[in-house]
Amino acid sequence: LAGAKVDRIDMKTGDLVFFRTRGKRISHVGIYLDNGRFIHSPSTGKSVSISNLSEAYWAKRFAGAKRPEVLS
Repeated sequence: LAGAKVDRIDMKTGDLVFFRTRGKRISHVGIYLDNGRFIHSPSTGKSVSISNLSEAYWAKRFAGAKRPEVLS
């Protein structure tokens, strides 16, 4: 619940991006980089990677973004 909600068009580097990958609850988070890209750890045992919000998998599951108070 912490942090300021950010519209997708206003996202900046360091914003947290949230996804619903398992049902209705938020189950995955990444850190927004720029140009639609975000860094995240896909799943246990896999390497940290950079993905794009425009990829069908992530676009369908995108739940929103928040800006941590230290970045506001």
